[in-house]
Amino acid sequence: MKKSDIRIEEPRVAGQEIEFFVQNNLKNTIACRAHIHKAVELLYVKEGSYTVTLDNTRYEIGEGDLILFCSGAIHHVVTGESAQNSYYVIKIPPSFFLGFAKRDAGAEYAMRFALNRRESKCLWRKEELKENEIKRVLDTLVNEFTQGKYASEVAIKLKIMELLLTILRQYTPSEPLVNDQTSHLIYAVMNYVQERFAEDIDEKELAKSYGMSYSHFSRSFKKVTGMTFKNYLNRTRISKAEQLLFLKGCSVSEAAIACGYNSISYFIKVYRLFTGTTPYKALRSEAAK
Repeated sequence: MKKSDIRIEEPRVAGQEIEFFVQNNLKNTIACRAHIHKAVELLYVKEGSYTVTLDNTRYEIGEGDLILFCSGAIHHVVTGESAQNSYYVIKIPPSFFLGFAKRDAGAEYAMRFALNRRESKCLWRKEELKENEIKRVLDTLVNEFTQGKYASEVAIKLKIMELLLTILRQYTPSEPLVNDQTSHLIYAVMNYVQERFAEDIDEKELAKSYGMSYSHFSRSFKKVTGMTFKNYLNRTRISKAEQLLFLKGCSVSEAAIACGYNSISYFIKVYRLFTGTTPYKALRSEAAK
């Protein structure tokens, strides 16, 4: 997959609604070019086979398999040798979670799907799903979609929420990582970083502005996200920088400055830490493809 092929996908709708549809593909075609979007996405294979690349990890999936993409994850889908291939697509904006719970608690649930952690489960095989509650919910969801009964759009939304709830209960701790109020604040901070990553963000001042002591903020942020605030900020900046380098054609210095790095050498150091190479080598490698 070429990094230059990665695109930022705009939602089909306003961005605040769920989407549920079927995608059909012929063999040996690109079903979905590498892209990024804010929505949580699930693919449930109806027939055929696909090769899915999720944040540089490849998965071979087939009929009855389910795969989950956290928001912000880069994903790319190619069909296999089957003559007919199709999958159901479920897209859920982060705001959807907030409508089913009180404001603070909803942030805790949204964050479970907002970070693509390596230890998080993202793939369920057909055999694994046979005796799983997830399969029952999926089947009901598909029936609502295909039969088109009265108020099916309402039923589909409810079933998607039930699907997410089932995944939450089966594959996350029963106890919240932090209390509801802190979850809401950390979620707000994450959104702040996504919007203001290019600015000079002082962690201590940021904690103070959200009404938290620095020590409480630091501990809570790492507990929720699995990383320090500094690492989250740098990871966000490097992700944005890669979009500028490979999508917009910016130079290394332009990308560095646009993402909040005043020192090019420090930007290169951080880039290597997160990607294993330098931006110059990555660009040369891309140009040779």
